[in-house]
Amino acid sequence: MIFLNDWFEWNGMRCTLYGIHVSEQPPVTIPKERSKQTSIPGRPGSLTTLEGDDVYDDLTLTATCWISDPAQIPAIAGWLKGSGTVTFANRPGGFYHARVSNQIPFEKILRGNPHRSFAVNFRCSPPFWYVSNPVEVTITTSSYVLVNPGSVFSEPIIHVYGSGDMTLIVNGSFVELEGVEDSITLNSVIQEAYQGETLLNEKMDGEYPMLKPGNNLISWTGDISRLVIAPNWRYL
Repeated sequence: MIFLNDWFEWNGMRCTLYGIHVSEQPPVTIPKERSKQTSIPGRPGSLTTLEGDDVYDDLTLTATCWISDPAQIPAIAGWLKGSGTVTFANRPGGFYHARVSNQIPFEKILRGNPHRSFAVNFRCSPPFWYVSNPVEVTITTSSYVLVNPGSVFSEPIIHVYGSGDMTLIVNGSFVELEGVEDSITLNSVIQEAYQGETLLNEKMDGEYPMLKPGNNLISWTGDISRLVIAPNWRYL
């Protein structure tokens, strides 16, 4: 019998290729907002203070699995470790950045029933679900409204094509670019500015742009011919 949701993919490889089958998928879970509760004398309840907008704790998602071919255990041990991306069958079309965070009891599986269930824990950080292969957005006109369909702010990679001194404005936040030759890339994920393999952080002043859920107004001054944005949409 073929089960359509008996898999996860780790770093692009489906677990069923290693004889691992998922008997229970992790439920779609919203991460815990990072906050502090303070009791106020003479006041019922407590005061909740958020650490910041969209600041969440890491999220651990657990897949309950079994192995159909114990002979694959040495290969599994070499594959199912470290950090990477994980996609679950019950939430296709996207992935989490994660790390395998538990020791898997392969010895017990070898000594006992090969169909013994075991857990694989994926610690997701940041705790967001990313859309796979989002379409790049090309903008050729200033004062453009870009809609973020996600439920949390995204960290885009913005390729700015132009030369000289320029100013990129995203939702009222200014990014000053000085002495650019042809193009510069602003990578909000790693907080670096570069062209190819050459770092250009000294040519950029300001905060790296973020795209909030909903409408984002993008404009510029200076000799910018176009922007090409890899948006990195993501959801809770």
